[in-house]
Amino acid sequence: MNGETTYLTGLAEVLWPCGGLLGRGEPGTVRGGSAPDGDGRAYLPVPSAHNPRMILPAGNRYAAARAVGAFAQRHSLRERLRAAALTAAFASGLAPLLLRDRLHVGPGHTVEHELSAALDRRVVIAVHVGPPRANRKPVLLLLTPAGRTVGYAKIGVNELTSRLVRAETRALELLAESHLRDITVPRLLHEGEWNGRPLLVQDALPVGNQTDRPTRRQLLRCVVQISGLEPVRVLRLSLSPYREALAERIAALGGRPETAPLRACLDALPDARLPFGAWHGDLTRWNIAGTPRRAFVWDWERLAFGVPVGFDALHYELNECVQDGVHPGVHRWLDTGARLLRDPLMTGAGLVPGTEATVMALYLLDLATRYLQDRQAEAGGSLAAVDDWLLPALSGLRDRAAREIGEAG
Repeated sequence: MNGETTYLTGLAEVLWPCGGLLGRGEPGTVRGGSAPDGDGRAYLPVPSAHNPRMILPAGNRYAAARAVGAFAQRHSLRERLRAAALTAAFASGLAPLLLRDRLHVGPGHTVEHELSAALDRRVVIAVHVGPPRANRKPVLLLLTPAGRTVGYAKIGVNELTSRLVRAETRALELLAESHLRDITVPRLLHEGEWNGRPLLVQDALPVGNQTDRPTRRQLLRCVVQISGLEPVRVLRLSLSPYREALAERIAALGGRPETAPLRACLDALPDARLPFGAWHGDLTRWNIAGTPRRAFVWDWERLAFGVPVGFDALHYELNECVQDGVHPGVHRWLDTGARLLRDPLMTGAGLVPGTEATVMALYLLDLATRYLQDRQAEAGGSLAAVDDWLLPALSGLRDRAAREIGEAG
C-alpha cells in the first residue's frame, strides 16, 4: 500500500468502526455477503484507492452523481469537463464498471446511522478526501437516498483537525448571532462526537451553477463586512494585542531555523497605525461563491479576531496568484496585493496609505507561523515551504514598509 491507501484504510476505521476493507468487485458486493438489513455496503474510491479524492456510494448512482457535482471544482474548462464526464458516468450506471477499486464496509453501527439519528432522517454519505495536507479531514456530503442534499458533516481525525472542527463549531454558533449584510453562512445543524472524535453538521449553501467566483468589489465587501464582526480598532502596531500574540506564536516555534528571521522581521516593521478586526482566516476560491447580489462563505474553522484588516483580501489574492506557479505568483502578488489594500473600500475601512507593505509583511508572518505550527510542509504543498519563497518575500516587504512609512510621513 502507498501512503494514500494507508490514509484511506485509516479513514475507514474512523467512519466505519465495524470495518472497511479495500478490494475489487462488482457494485453492491460486500465481502462476507450483504447484511439482510442492507447495512453491508461498498464505496468507490475516486479516481482510485491509490489516489482517493472522493469516496462515493457504489450502490446509489443518484447520490454518487450528486456528490461529484457538489465536490467538483469548476474553475477551469478542464475541471468542468472532468466533472461533467464523471457525473454522466455515475448517472448512467457505468462508473462502477469503470472504477473497480472498492472499499467494502461490513454490517454494524456506522457514521451513517449516527448522522441519520442526529438529523431524524435517513441519509447516504459521500466523502470528500482532498489532497494530502496537515489539516486534511473528511468532509461528508449528506444526501437523501434519492440524491437530495441535506448538509455537510466534518469529523476530526487527529489533534489538529479535531481542533479545527471544534473551532468551526464555535464560529458557526457565533455567526448565527451576527449580521453580515451581504454574506450567507452555513447554519449549524448538529454538534457531537463520533468514534471519540468531534463531529459537526452544517446545512448546505445554495452554491452551484448559478454562482461564480466573487468579483473584486464583492470580495472586498466581504472582507470589510467580516472584519466588522467585532468593532474595528485603530491602534499602533506596538500597542496592539495582535503584535504581542504574534511574537508569542513565533517564539513558540522554538529552535527552528525560521524562527530568528521571522522575529527579526517583526521587530523591524514600522510602528504604523493599523485597523484591527476579524478575519475568516482561509478565504479562497474554494470557500466563497457569489451571485450579483449575495456572497456565500463557508469553512470558518480559522475565524479569528483582532488581526489587521486586509488579511482576508491578501490571502485570497495570494492563492489566486500561485495557481500557475509559486514563485511567479508571489512576485505578482507583491504588486496586486498592495493594489487591493489601496482600494477605496479598504481605505474606507481604516487602512492608511503607506501601510500596505506593513500589512502584507504581517500577513506573511502570520501565514508562516501557521504553516510551521501545523507542520504543513511535512504534508506536502509548495506554498507551505516557508524558506523557499516566504522568507525572501518578507525580506523585501520589510524594506518596502520602511520606505512607504517614510514617504507617507
